[in-house]
Amino acid sequence: MNKIILTFLIATLFSNCKKNDQIKDRFSNYELISTKEQIIEIKHIKWAATDRPTFVTQENYNAKSSDASLIDYCFYLDTKENRFQFFSEKNREKLQNGGTVRVSGKFYKTKKFDGSFPYKNFLVYSFTPKNGYFIVFVCDTIL
Repeated sequence: MNKIILTFLIATLFSNCKKNDQIKDRFSNYELISTKEQIIEIKHIKWAATDRPTFVTQENYNAKSSDASLIDYCFYLDTKENRFQFFSEKNREKLQNGGTVRVSGKFYKTKKFDGSFPYKNFLVYSFTPKNGYFIVFVCDTIL
């Protein structure tokens, strides 16, 4: 019985180490932009092209919504959690209906996404930002 428990503990330890390595590798391409944790109010943008970043802060949306440069203020949303559908049904509805959701996290920039980036399996990311960097907000908490 003790051997079974010991085997289970060792397997759990190795799987956690592997998971931590995957998370470390997953974010190794990200460069920190934010100097501290931020709380922002985000809005979802529906573009005709599906490869565009689809989130913008409410503040930038209010200032740029009728401006062609709005795309320059949009960003992708990511999370360090393994699940990417981390919004509740209520919050997804809010975003789909033009509302906003408050989130906390940090802004990063990256030149490339790894294979497990949200929706990478079925969306093409052919959009190229002006400066070559994709902006990503890594969400820690939904408020």
